Amino acid sequence: MIDYHIHTLLCNHAEGSMESYIRSAINLGMSEICFLDHLTLQKSEKGLSMAPGEISYYFQAVQLLKKQYEETISVKAGLEIDFNPTYTDLFQEISDTYAFDVVASALHFPGGLNIVSGSSAWRHGENNTDYVYGLYYEYLEKMLDFNYFDVICHMDLIKKFGRNNSRSFDEECNEILLKIKTKNLCVEINTSGYNHPVREAYPSPDIITKCHKLGISITLGSDAHSPAHVGQHYDRVLPLLLSAGYKHLTTFTKRRSSRFPIKRPKTIIR
Repeated sequence: MIDYHIHTLLCNHAEGSMESYIRSAINLGMSEICFLDHLTLQKSEKGLSMAPGEISYYFQAVQLLKKQYEETISVKAGLEIDFNPTYTDLFQEISDTYAFDVVASALHFPGGLNIVSGSSAWRHGENNTDYVYGLYYEYLEKMLDFNYFDVICHMDLIKKFGRNNSRSFDEECNEILLKIKTKNLCVEINTSGYNHPVREAYPSPDIITKCHKLGISITLGSDAHSPAHVGQHYDRVLPLLLSAGYKHLTTFTKRRSSRFPIKRPKTIIR
């Protein structure tokens, strides 16, 4: 099995050494993991991310661990770039400069609005729900106009705190899925949603089914910010992927994709 979304201490809100995540994955019988740490260029949120000046250190650290553990587990280097239209030229430059195995893009601050932090106004019931949902999908579609990334992380993250919108955003979501298919991008299945009020993976089962019908490839990640979270909730999400019709996950090497068969590992995944 694989875990393609693992963080490090460099994001300033994770715990444990990089090696401790690798050892956790090995203990779970995994064959491949990918470090996918945050790069967030949002003035008020730089403390939740590595700085641009730390990217080189991060990349080299993963390369050393890749070599150290190559006989036991495949270790990949990736980056989770937080979409901000102000910095897209820099994002493209970073993607072109470093030989990452995969570059992912995510949306945590649509229009500068924090939709992820437990202390945010959004978390505590402020802001008009339909407006924020609309803003989220507007910025998600804008993100798809750029070419610096291979994977979309937790594409319906807006649902994290379980706030119910009064109107359907299926039309917006369907348009985004068609654009993802046209651009041959990969959708991440992110299991961390089970830890939050929404109590389901990102994206939701109906979106996963739509992805399969459109022939959109998927990868799988725990969004681990602690070694104990590697492979979390895989027992819940793997049956969903299989029932949707998926037989393979997507892995990456130097931005080129490969297929990995979906199967339960010998070790029970959390």
